[in-house]
Amino acid sequence: MSARVIVTDAEERAVLGACRGLASAGYRVSAVASRRPAATHWSRSCSKRFLAPDPRDSVQAFVAGLEQLLDEGDYAALIPGSDGSLLAISEHRDRLEQSTRLGLPPSEAVRKSMDKVQLHRVAASVGLPPPASRSCAGTSEGAAAAAELGYPIVVKPASSFSRAGEGLRQQRVTLVENEAALLGALQAYAPPFIVQRFEHAGFLSCSGVIADGRLLALTTSSVPRLWPAIAGMHTFSETVAVPAGLAARVRALLCELGWQGIFQLQMLERADGGFSVIDLNPRVFASMTLDHRAGANLAAIWCEWLLGGRPIPVTATPGFRYRWEEGELCHFVWQLRRGRLRAAASVLLPHRRVAHAWFRVTDPAPLLARALRLPLKHVERTLRRDAPLVEREQLLPPPAPALTEPGRATQGQ
Repeated sequence: MSARVIVTDAEERAVLGACRGLASAGYRVSAVASRRPAATHWSRSCSKRFLAPDPRDSVQAFVAGLEQLLDEGDYAALIPGSDGSLLAISEHRDRLEQSTRLGLPPSEAVRKSMDKVQLHRVAASVGLPPPASRSCAGTSEGAAAAAELGYPIVVKPASSFSRAGEGLRQQRVTLVENEAALLGALQAYAPPFIVQRFEHAGFLSCSGVIADGRLLALTTSSVPRLWPAIAGMHTFSETVAVPAGLAARVRALLCELGWQGIFQLQMLERADGGFSVIDLNPRVFASMTLDHRAGANLAAIWCEWLLGGRPIPVTATPGFRYRWEEGELCHFVWQLRRGRLRAAASVLLPHRRVAHAWFRVTDPAPLLARALRLPLKHVERTLRRDAPLVEREQLLPPPAPALTEPGRATQGQ
């Protein structure tokens, strides 16, 4: 009988890509969501569907839900689907590892891998230095750093998630184009935070699986389009050959951080031919369906190693493409409003060998779930952003008190 794997954050396209990859390799996949509709719950790759509290609302309730689920089922592995879930699972691993395999490195290595200050330091030491950056302890240091580096600048939290009461607070990256917008941007960040020079350069993604100090899978892809268009997430990317020497530097960086598992490094292509690291996702990531399509099924490779197998190292094949549907639509409209007709038209060009974030001919329902989810997600983000921390519990839908499995009739199958 095939092994059962459980993945959190079923709302996210990263998790949909991971679950599709696992199912194609013969694993039976259960997916946990905190909100409905969750796209992965509507996928044919998902055999069981569960609801659990959101770690952003209550870490303890989230972990207790997973603990209950693992106690009631026979799961060979648990895969976190987001930074928040990864942090919560890592910090409470003693309650979960008795029932399943996590494969996580020590808690200190997880925290280090999620710390952008540490990432910048290690990246510089292995020949992948970030753009000029300053770590700041407050708004005055941030203002001084911006004046020194010059505009536009990017403001980043040291870590995307930090503790806030019983839950977790998420902080995102902000692009600041001038001094007038700086103070308001800095006030949104808890120190320490990073002020980084914004570089106009090409984007390169380097993703894969690392275990026992070996790269078991590696994919490199160029990223010509983003949403938001200036400093956002991949809407279109294409696999390319691994640049000479890059694999060794990536391996050295991950080993120095102590990371083990699935990863995605985001980099800029410098004018001198080198690369600058700007971020690390030590988990499943949004465009990993591209890796699978190009021959590197990262989730399945990770689980094979985690369950005692010896996967043969693979490198993704160049020439495969990824499209994030609503991101492409937003990018198209953004270019059109600015009169950039050629750039807008390029978004509409058809391509061969494309992996879409949500849609598959053989698995179309997740796209419908996503369409239903988008307006609800916008409302929830507005509430999280605007509400004071002490009031969020009143404004947000209450987390489920115990883990529940929604009826299959409601999941579009």
